[in-house]
Amino acid sequence: MKTGKKVCVILGSILELINIAGIVLLTVFLSKLSVLPGLYLAGIYGVLLLLTAGSALLLFPKKKRKFWYAVGAFLALLSVILTSVANYYLYHSISALGVVANQAEQRTVMGVYVRAEEDITSVEQCAGMTFGIIGELERERTDQALGMAEQDLGETIEPQEYSDVILLINGLLFQDCDVILLNEGYLEPLKEVEGYENLDARIKQIASYEIVTYVEVPQEDQTTEEPTEEEPAEPVEPGDPFLVYVSGLDTWGAVTTTSRSDVNILVAVNPQTRQILMVSTPRDYYVELPISNGQKDKLTHAGIYGIDVSMGTLEMLYGVDIDYYFKVNFTGFEGLIDALGGVTVQSDYDFTVGSTHYVKGANYLNGSQALDFARERHAFASGDRQRGKNQMRVIEGVIDKLTSTTLLTNYAEIMQEVEGTFATNMTTDEITQLVRFQLTNGGSWDVQSFSVSGSDANKSMFSLSKPNYVMIPYEEDVAKASDLLQGILAGEVIDVEG
Repeated sequence: MKTGKKVCVILGSILELINIAGIVLLTVFLSKLSVLPGLYLAGIYGVLLLLTAGSALLLFPKKKRKFWYAVGAFLALLSVILTSVANYYLYHSISALGVVANQAEQRTVMGVYVRAEEDITSVEQCAGMTFGIIGELERERTDQALGMAEQDLGETIEPQEYSDVILLINGLLFQDCDVILLNEGYLEPLKEVEGYENLDARIKQIASYEIVTYVEVPQEDQTTEEPTEEEPAEPVEPGDPFLVYVSGLDTWGAVTTTSRSDVNILVAVNPQTRQILMVSTPRDYYVELPISNGQKDKLTHAGIYGIDVSMGTLEMLYGVDIDYYFKVNFTGFEGLIDALGGVTVQSDYDFTVGSTHYVKGANYLNGSQALDFARERHAFASGDRQRGKNQMRVIEGVIDKLTSTTLLTNYAEIMQEVEGTFATNMTTDEITQLVRFQLTNGGSWDVQSFSVSGSDANKSMFSLSKPNYVMIPYEEDVAKASDLLQGILAGEVIDVEG
């Protein structure tokens, strides 16, 4: 065999081997992701088969001609490029999905605080000082943080206990204790209380301890019976109705950090009727928490204690069982919308936030513009009520994009963007089954929304003993929301305006 032909055979063999290896790897990734319906898979493998068979026939004929060899090499190279790009995106999609899905971990940051004027910068300088803590609330996390502080300090701490957050803060400010341990999530709510608006200037943080816990969703029926080992909840089958709690945290960075939940939306989905109902509950709704023994608090404060407490609160309020939660913080919110290429959002009003003017009607928004739209409340006479409606408008825009071909063409980019900034207790299989269901069935959805409202008041609450602004629920709104949610999950075709 001539040297030139021998080189061509070697190069052709290498291309084909790389091509076959890429197809094998693609098969593995597609099997793991399991998101594409059979028709899509048939199309993909049909194209790859034609490219591979065509290149093989042209690269290894009995009589070689340079032109056909070049065509064969081009087809093999094209197949290699296509599988390489697909494998790259699939790998990152699987990686991101593994981080987002089945996320039960949550992190509470317990801060160590002293008076701002004190010349103290570390826990090690607090030897012999009196540490203040809240006596009962979040005691398990507090005790873990105390143990960490004792290791840093090198001595045992005998804490001074206070019955609530306000008394603990006052204990520090009025020198009844020297140092306090407190969940960082309380700081923003405290600054909304009269007399504590400038708290940042009066205390300073010298250390923090991260406490990791795992979500245990409370049951709707709170009994006094001895706890029993619960069987795992039955997974929702593709096509079955389900209820999702969307929690928007008022933080940037890691979504696993516990924080106030400023967005509280229940999304009921019925694939059989192709209807979606969103119910928005104001952040300041004055409701019972599963951990408050009948005492009421703002809904947003439930997030300080974890996503499971927020879910339990809404389950008690509306008499429903929530199947899944979906947490997003500001970082993830912007990233998702930018990955989608922006979304169209309907506005009820003309208004301006910063340098962005929103017109009444359709607005095409990027991530930061959509975030400003969803957070604004001062531009409206109804304040937080309108903000809740605007948040649902943004979600509608996201749903429109996700149920279009954008889901397929931008799937990998979307998955990479949400890694670490979204979290859900859905399993990887459940997410991919839902995506596959939509790709298989296609079509648009009837998205409806309802916002509950209430009357303004100032009340003491479970988290803070001093009176603060709250919204007293309108019972008729709560009852209607409950009926709508249960109706759509039962297969009824609902009309919120009807």
